[in-house]
Amino acid sequence: MMQKTKYLFFMFLSIILITSIFLSACTKEEKKNEKETGEISSQLNPVLSIQQRNDGIDFLAVIENHSNHTVTLSFNDSKMFDVTVTDSSNTEVFRHSKGKSYEQKPEKVQIKAGASHIWKTKWKVSAEERKAGIYKVKAAFTPSKISPGALNTEKLTVEEILTLQSGIGEVQNNSFRNIQFSGKDGKYNVSGEARVFEASFAYSVSDGHTVFVENHEQTSEGAPAWAPFSFTINIPAEDLPINGTLMLELFYYSPKDGARTDLLAVPLQRFK
Repeated sequence: MMQKTKYLFFMFLSIILITSIFLSACTKEEKKNEKETGEISSQLNPVLSIQQRNDGIDFLAVIENHSNHTVTLSFNDSKMFDVTVTDSSNTEVFRHSKGKSYEQKPEKVQIKAGASHIWKTKWKVSAEERKAGIYKVKAAFTPSKISPGALNTEKLTVEEILTLQSGIGEVQNNSFRNIQFSGKDGKYNVSGEARVFEASFAYSVSDGHTVFVENHEQTSEGAPAWAPFSFTINIPAEDLPINGTLMLELFYYSPKDGARTDLLAVPLQRFK
């Protein structure tokens, strides 16, 4: 009886041990698979290319596959991406999908290992119509599934800065005119005329990433009169950008909702 009890006890321990080993192996395999699929999706690199042309701004929205596998992107409909452009007051000035109708049928895009897929769109704005300023461009890709891999839509968006110069003949708006400036390398003198509510306006200087100066100015008279103004901008040399455009933006805050109003952008200096 004692031997039979010992035999059953060892058999029980053996079953437990074998089960533990099997479950451990399965867990490791699952984690390995999760890691591999996660690595594949993380190696999809979104890229946004911007090209300024006479008839508008071309946007190339690209997904690069840096993994060693062919990746399939599945979409619920024919809308596979979108591109939006917003100005410095966060007002949307262009959206690729605006006014478009999309077929409500599933679509798939395959991207081979080491290859890429390109989508194109154009903001049709002529050189004369462009308003100077610093704009944020965002491209977002909208797959419902990535195979193999785990879906992480946050990683499938990309943002770039677009700097536009003034169009031909653009020298003023309803609140600012006759803008003149001089100087370089962080020291600039700015003058002009303003017609603003309560004789107060604001200005900022940025490169689209960093705001270097933000201040208020007062004129001798408020709207509807035009009144002269002048001020000096000083930015430490060590704070200046290595590349990009330093842009001055003149505006006033709306008494109704506090929004930036009648924004006029002037490029102060380009760094390369």
